[in-house]
Amino acid sequence: MDFAQSGAGALEKIANAGDASLILILSDINMPEMTGLELLPKAKALRPDVPVIMITAYGDAETKRKALERGAEALLTKPIDFPLLRTEIDNRVQQAA
Repeated sequence: MDFAQSGAGALEKIANAGDASLILILSDINMPEMTGLELLPKAKALRPDVPVIMITAYGDAETKRKALERGAEALLTKPIDFPLLRTEIDNRVQQAA
């Protein structure tokens, strides 16, 4: 696992990953410097093979639509349902294996 404190930091880590195995990108929508919705298409352009799960405090239909249209595999709302998050992560790990 690796963590970034901002969208720009996440993009840098994704771009510098090279041939490293990336299994999943988990991103909040509300971040400094760049929103998760802005990050999403840029991350998918760099690594279209890596699924992205977005997290938000705003689980409205419009936010979900935007996230899914921009390439997110799923949108989870806060407070996080940790068993659901675990299931999503396990599914992505299995698909990557």
